[in-house]
Amino acid sequence: MKTFALTGLVLATCVIAGSAMAAPTAQPPMNSFNFAFYTCDNGAAFRISYDADAPTKATLTTSDNKQHPLKREPVANGAQFSDQGVMFWTDGTSVVVKGTQIPLNNCKLKAN
Repeated sequence: MKTFALTGLVLATCVIAGSAMAAPTAQPPMNSFNFAFYTCDNGAAFRISYDADAPTKATLTTSDNKQHPLKREPVANGAQFSDQGVMFWTDGTSVVVKGTQIPLNNCKLKAN
């Protein structure tokens, strides 16, 4: 009887631990050189450069050549990078940028 109780406890612990594990975070869009270009309303544009294939850091460079180093943050969906009031978020289809001097609205990934 003790063996069955112990086996049940181990199994329950594994199920609970497995369900508590976070889902993998989304991969942001990038080309083979770990960056992506976006064009936005009013002729604005930016480039986002990532530090790796599974990035933890990124640099957002606006069309006025301002660079914003960003750190990856956990989010419920998509990929988000932010620091010092600047934020970049994408789910691979949509993109949101906040906090830059140039407004970056309705941005779309530029095709290669």
